[in-house]
Amino acid sequence: MLNIAEENFYEHLVGKIAEEITHPPQEAEIVVKEPENSSKISPKGIFSNPDAHPYVLDLILLKHFNLDWLSWLPETLFKEIETTFKSSVAEVNKIKILAIQTLHVTDMFWEQWELFEKVLWALNGHVPIITSIQPPDLPLLYAGVSIADSIRKETYSDEISRYCAAVFLNENVFYAPPPLEFCQAFITQPFYICKDCDKKGSALPPFDGVCTSCGGHFTDETPLNFKPDQEALKRNRGKNLTYGNTYDPDATKQRFEELNKMDNLTASFIKETVEDIQAAKLITAVDFKTYKEKQIAEQLAALRGWLETV
Repeated sequence: MLNIAEENFYEHLVGKIAEEITHPPQEAEIVVKEPENSSKISPKGIFSNPDAHPYVLDLILLKHFNLDWLSWLPETLFKEIETTFKSSVAEVNKIKILAIQTLHVTDMFWEQWELFEKVLWALNGHVPIITSIQPPDLPLLYAGVSIADSIRKETYSDEISRYCAAVFLNENVFYAPPPLEFCQAFITQPFYICKDCDKKGSALPPFDGVCTSCGGHFTDETPLNFKPDQEALKRNRGKNLTYGNTYDPDATKQRFEELNKMDNLTASFIKETVEDIQAAKLITAVDFKTYKEKQIAEQLAALRGWLETV
């Protein structure tokens, strides 16, 4: 079942939907809609409404089809939805549903950056382009991770953490508020300096607290195991280290928390400093995530009576 869900997701994208788009989006244009739009969700039109939240779609499918739909092929799944709910399924909702199916039955979203990226776009209501790399901006990243966490909470691998950190660094932002705190170390990029040999090296995983030069990590018969030489360890070599950070998040964190607490934040409060510019980008991202979270509550409220009877 693990491979089927991933294949369903990708095969659906390389069909007609993906072919209609000739240029992958370079930057996602985030337009925050008025919350009342979500309240127009109705039981009859939930699957045809492109604003349907993935969490709500997931809840409805689980209530009606239990776990059975997680193993269905797209043509079976969408036909069952159309027959059961007497409604068409918007193309963007088909992509959301396949992304949700993928989250339920495989761990690849939390382990492999290629699938992480495409599912992230799908959860945000965009059709991903399989043939192109599409790094998201911070609002899409925050909203996508929040949506995925609402469906299934798992630990992100170092590969995904590095990918997310690259998104932050590409936007020159050095602090990652929750729920992206798991990538903070890869944004900060800690390093060490050996007082014995003056070597400067990365202290990111799989760093073991020993200088790779003095510790003889590459003198072993199998140097790619990255383990220090045992004789060097016995002589206490490679542990005389000092540490530092390539990118310090503290100033940005402090300014973000200050600005984010303001009830009536306007542009006049944001100064032309590095920290304020970073904080402003983070506030935009977190606000978009919050808007998506409000969508869940509003849509569930609109469907409450119907959901309680099914």
